[in-house]
Amino acid sequence: MSKKTRALLAIVLVELLLAGIWFYLASLGAAHPERVAPGFHRTVGSTMGAAMGGFLGLGLILYLMAAKRDRES
Repeated sequence: MSKKTRALLAIVLVELLLAGIWFYLASLGAAHPERVAPGFHRTVGSTMGAAMGGFLGLGLILYLMAAKRDRES
């Protein structure tokens, strides 16, 4: 398996994990609206969206580094 493939697989798995956490937190807030703060959904959405976007940007850099290493070897 090439380094590009491994990097892409790792990026997809981490993004799916972050999406799962986002879904869990959103459903937890929806199931118990009396226990969460008024801006809970907005806060969870912006925080998890920033985390997923930040990791996707980092993942692009990691993918490009893996592609460069594949060409070198």
